[in-house]
This record gives sequence, structure tokens and C-alpha cells, in this order.
Amino acid sequence: MRETPWERPAAHYDPERMARDDVCPNLWAFDPAGQREWLQAAYEELVAFVTGAAERGQGAFMGFAY
Repeated sequence: MRETPWERPAAHYDPERMARDDVCPNLWAFDPAGQREWLQAAYEELVAFVTGAAERGQGAFMGFAY
């Protein structure tokens, strides 16, 4: 993941479509710029987590609860 700069996934950010498709947390229409910043911060945290796990030879998994 660390080889993929933020700009690459950011190019696919489409707040109108995400709101229309009810993508959770569905705040995209209210503050598109702020939510893009939130996504960038979350992406950077995810990259750091996955990179750290890989460097330690550990696996990683995630569970989602709604």
C-alpha cells in the first residue's frame, strides 16, 4: 500500500455518487471537502497500519460492525 500515493485513490473520490449510492457514513453531500480530508487521514492511517504489520511479519484483518 505504501507504494500507492494518496492521489491515486483520491482521483476516484466522487462525493455526489457516494451520496447517491448511500456509501456509509453518507456525509459526502454535506461537506465534500471535509470528508475528502477525513478519507485522506484514514487512508494514511491504514497504510501505516498495514506497513507496520508487514514489516513485523504479521498479518492483519479487519471486522466491520454496523
